[in-house]
Amino acid sequence: MTRLLLCGVLLALLMAPAMPLLAEEDQEQLTLAEAVTKGKPILNFRYRYENVEEDDSFDKPAHASTLRTALGYRSLAWKGLSFLVEAENVTVIGNDLYRNAGYGSLSNGVTDRPTVADPALTEINQAYLQWQNTDNKLQLGREEIIVGDARFVGNIGWRQNHQSFDAFTFANNSLERVDVFYSYVSKVNRITGAVADMSSHLLNVGFKLGDVGKLTPYAYWLDYTQIDSFGNSTSTWGAEFAGKYAVSDNTSVLYELEYAQQGDYADNPNSIDASYYFLMAGGAFKPLTVKLGYEVLGGSESDGQFRTPLATLHKFNGWADRFLNTPTNGLQDLFLQLNGKAGPVAWTVVYHSFGADTGGDKYGDEFDFNFGYTAPWKQSFGFKGAFYNADEFSVDVSKIWLWTSFKI
Repeated sequence: MTRLLLCGVLLALLMAPAMPLLAEEDQEQLTLAEAVTKGKPILNFRYRYENVEEDDSFDKPAHASTLRTALGYRSLAWKGLSFLVEAENVTVIGNDLYRNAGYGSLSNGVTDRPTVADPALTEINQAYLQWQNTDNKLQLGREEIIVGDARFVGNIGWRQNHQSFDAFTFANNSLERVDVFYSYVSKVNRITGAVADMSSHLLNVGFKLGDVGKLTPYAYWLDYTQIDSFGNSTSTWGAEFAGKYAVSDNTSVLYELEYAQQGDYADNPNSIDASYYFLMAGGAFKPLTVKLGYEVLGGSESDGQFRTPLATLHKFNGWADRFLNTPTNGLQDLFLQLNGKAGPVAWTVVYHSFGADTGGDKYGDEFDFNFGYTAPWKQSFGFKGAFYNADEFSVDVSKIWLWTSFKI
């Protein structure tokens, strides 16, 4: 934590000449006491039931019935300074008939049922200081970080215990068409309750190219400092271009291209030289959106596997979570996704065809669906499913979720 504080203070001092405070007349005239006492409480509830069946691996299905409660407080800003504190609790409702993947004493000891990575726990999920003016934002402490579409860094918000980071972050949008994000991360607090020490740097710069789209070069240096995590130490350089072109008021063409190259870094004992590709083309025809995508995470026995250990992995490569770790021979994911609305109900259906990047194996295919509804009183309800049909990788898996959430 000392290293994190020193890094944060140093970068803040270096940037200080470029970060004048807002003019006094533009700031809300608050006393420090008012800023602290007139803030906004945070209260979120999410109940979820998850059913998992892996017939070839377990005779019994998993039944996970859990409630996530987040309670916190966000102060108002005083001279640009504010704070946020948030505690998180995950409670099992009924019997924990699932392997919860909890770290250490958080494990429920169940071994004869599939995994649902929602251990029962209570922790401080976020606690940070923030300074912000028109063009800049600094945060120091424990926070949830989502970079871009969360393909490389995310909070894993789908799981009941969110991922958070002990970090110093800096964001700047002083240039009209450029936004800069940097973060120094000293710890990652995993969804299982595990904590991994690191000394990592995340850099992401976005260039808005008018109506054409946005070009975002990035570099992520992940330096894990615990021996059991050395294999995740990597350096990744890449760029993403994404945008849409409006054909008419109700029709747009969607497109996205991304490439990244990854190598081993710091104390990683393994040799890694792997590439990442993402291609997507689609169309938005209100209220229907169609996307055809192709994603490749490189992998081979000789060159290692492309890794994304800080990503919101559930969001990518199928909701059955068969590919949270890149297989030895890499991964190719060809998918077709449709989104739309039927009255007040939003829906998504996705089909994936998975194969190896090296060797030509066909891993399997998957069908996913999701239906969501938000009531007038702002409570949301969801029904979701994922069905993986194995060919040459893993086993057949089916997952069903039912949930509701409410926040004030």
